Amino acid sequence: MRLRQFIIITLASLALPGLSSCKKWLDVNPRTQIREEEQFSSQQGFTEALFGVYQLLADTGSYGKNLSYSFLDVLAQRYENKSSSTNNVYGQIARYNYLATLPTNVPAITESIWRTQYRAIAQANLILKNVDGKKSVLTEQAYAIIKGEALAIRGMLHFDLLRMYAPAYLEGANAQVPAIPYLEDFTVEPQAKLTMNAVLDKCIADLKAADEILSVYPEIDQIATNQGATSLELLTMYRQNHLNSWAVKGLLARLYLYRNEKALALEYAKKVIDSGKFRFILSTEINADATNVASDLTFSREHIFSVNVSNLKVYADIFLKNTSTTGGEAADLFTTLTKLNNMYESSVPGYGTDVRRFDAPQNMWFRLNDGVIYSKKYYSDNVNNVKQRLIPVLRLPEMYYIAAEAAPATADGYTYLNEVRKARLLPELATTGTADQLNAELLKEYRKEFVGEGQLWFYYKRRNTVTIPDGVGNPMNPTKYVFPLPNAEIEFGK
Repeated sequence: MRLRQFIIITLASLALPGLSSCKKWLDVNPRTQIREEEQFSSQQGFTEALFGVYQLLADTGSYGKNLSYSFLDVLAQRYENKSSSTNNVYGQIARYNYLATLPTNVPAITESIWRTQYRAIAQANLILKNVDGKKSVLTEQAYAIIKGEALAIRGMLHFDLLRMYAPAYLEGANAQVPAIPYLEDFTVEPQAKLTMNAVLDKCIADLKAADEILSVYPEIDQIATNQGATSLELLTMYRQNHLNSWAVKGLLARLYLYRNEKALALEYAKKVIDSGKFRFILSTEINADATNVASDLTFSREHIFSVNVSNLKVYADIFLKNTSTTGGEAADLFTTLTKLNNMYESSVPGYGTDVRRFDAPQNMWFRLNDGVIYSKKYYSDNVNNVKQRLIPVLRLPEMYYIAAEAAPATADGYTYLNEVRKARLLPELATTGTADQLNAELLKEYRKEFVGEGQLWFYYKRRNTVTIPDGVGNPMNPTKYVFPLPNAEIEFGK
């Protein structure tokens, strides 16, 4: 009964504020079937339900905080304030003390991630439960978008849950290890955990089905001409904030690399790269003044998929800005000048032109002093700047990094990597280096590129990294790379 009540509460909370049926959804007869029939009696109802899922993805329990600049980046040892002790939550997290309840409740964070992702999956499943039977209330294009994106969301979220709550795949060594439940139906019945391989198979099936459906209407994902587009049709606006057809291909590239199916990873990464829908930001286009409406510190031109976090300023001000004259408060997420200079290799000849470095002409870092420096990536200090409310989940550089790692010839791998380096104003690397040297350079690039995006932690885990740079929890072991299942796991799986 507890799960049934939880799902009903979840559904009642997901309609978008301000859309017309939201109040109706909350105020009608509490019988679930009536609510469901009314919600999905029109295209607007389906649109609201889909946007409700994206709201969950932007939640602090998901990509809006924990899976971007906060929890995952603390695990990746990006911040300084965890180094001295375990007297705050970051100290416990950085040491992978997932069960620590003092001085703060770390299990509450991992449970929040689990719960938020499965709530979004439940909502996607409710959409999928109704979309075929109510096809008559949708245009053909709306049907394709709604069904395709719901399938993509389900595949993406299960994949990320697997990457967090299951062991590292290790090129198939753990393929048969029981992992997580894969929820394909809107049900209150407990679901058994599937093996890692079985979960990945289902993720691929959902993503490939989504790709097939969304690719029927290629005109809706003309991303390059959809920057800030205005339209009466919400489903076709701001396609980079939807799991569009290119995002689905990018996710397949990410998943296939995780599964060590490099030929397929390269195939899908190249589809995105060669599409012509995305390009690297030019150094002359970078504006690091967060008070300026043109500020774009996340390089939105490069977003393949990002979430819109409407209250991002609130959280950026709490966690990524100094709250005292000395800085480094307990809630702050900061680094040091020494660590930044090491990360961006400031002492290496020719590297002083990197557009991401601390002292770049458009400086994306706020220096309070040498020991307290904050990333300005998510500063949102102009209410009219939509770009500074975006948190990227999938960006163009990753497609080049995947292609570099998956390329059958090491020289080709260097060629893909050099495309990103050129965009960041770094000298090209010789293509005659070894595969090990290429992997070492890719590690450096993941550290430089994905500040505040959570992807570095996933990279370390996939590569089974034993010694994490700047780590206070080294040496790493399999236990440190796996989040414990929450106590309430029975709500979603046996």
